[in-house]
Amino acid sequence: MYKYKILCILTINYYLLQRSRTMPRKVQFTREMIIEAAINMVREKGPDCINARDLGEYMGCSSRPLFTAFRNMEELLTAVREEVSRRFAERVRTARDAQSHEPAAKRMGMCIVQFAQDEPNLYKLIHWTGNKMTPLPELSEIMTKQYQTDYQLSDDDAAAFFDHMMIFNLGLCSLITNGMRQFTHEQVETILRDQFSATLAYYKSGKHHVEEGTTPQKSVNS
Repeated sequence: MYKYKILCILTINYYLLQRSRTMPRKVQFTREMIIEAAINMVREKGPDCINARDLGEYMGCSSRPLFTAFRNMEELLTAVREEVSRRFAERVRTARDAQSHEPAAKRMGMCIVQFAQDEPNLYKLIHWTGNKMTPLPELSEIMTKQYQTDYQLSDDDAAAFFDHMMIFNLGLCSLITNGMRQFTHEQVETILRDQFSATLAYYKSGKHHVEEGTTPQKSVNS
């Protein structure tokens, strides 16, 4: 009887060992995989949709893998916003560096609006949901340098020109992402061109210095 029990135990252990070798391993979710899933979820369902339970369900797992890769949901959301902000800024840099007869500043402005049209929920995630990792500082650096190079503006004037145009661009993008207005590519081009030309003429004329009572700086290229 004792030998029979030992034989049964050995048989069961052998069966379990063989089964464990043939069963598929559990999927290991990396930080990158979780971030990508969260981005896709925002893209489909909106910037306010992310919570641990729903994201786990979206990925086909429990919420446990999320908290293995991240300490909490705040850290996960910060990582998601950082990645979307990085992709957004990269698109602007790509537009700036593209080989084209069009001015780089125009391409960059069009790129921002195009991102809002193509990815409205991702745009809202990085601009309208309390994002502390806003891409605006990086965009400011990229675009003000381009304004200085292309239009011989001083540091202060290039920065003010950027602020002026971004206020206009963000307003246009807000109309688009909130579904209040839809514009064709040609309409966006016309709107941005007219606003850009008028704003550039204003800063090149020096009228803002008269209105503000300031002394104009020399441009970086003069």
